[in-house]
Amino acid sequence: MTETVTTPTTETVVTGTKPVEPEAESQKPTANSQQEEAWDEARARALIDKLRGENRELAKAQKRLTDLEAADKKRSEAEMTELQKTQKELDELRTQLQGEKLARMRQEAATKANLPMEFVERLKGETPEELEADATKVAEMLKKLKPGAPGVNPTNPAATGGGETDEQRRKRLFG
Repeated sequence: MTETVTTPTTETVVTGTKPVEPEAESQKPTANSQQEEAWDEARARALIDKLRGENRELAKAQKRLTDLEAADKKRSEAEMTELQKTQKELDELRTQLQGEKLARMRQEAATKANLPMEFVERLKGETPEELEADATKVAEMLKKLKPGAPGVNPTNPAATGGGETDEQRRKRLFG
């Protein structure tokens, strides 16, 4: 804050930026100038006191503003933290819900395709149509594998013995 005050004695007083420097002419003491200087000095002193008071008030206001801004920032961060926590929880719940929906769609697709429940988790796809197509494909592959197990005796898988007869086995075992 800069304020310039011009006095009747050709003296310019600038406050706030530079110290007051009287001009060379005002250095000469005269009777008239002594009275004016006393008047000017009192006026300048009052102005200085007034400006100092304003500066103190502004410093207090600046400190209060800084404190309020810091408190507001801290409160905003606390709110954002709560908001972020809530957002994170919401995202986790959405992910969990999506996973459960997908598991339910897989079970429905496996049931429609008559697929054993052991294969439910192996189904791939994100939509019911994709899951049903994959379940049908897996079920067809399983049907092809069941009857097509050639050379395996279901009651005794080791009974085939590679075509060895009982007599050949006795010779091999007993010499």
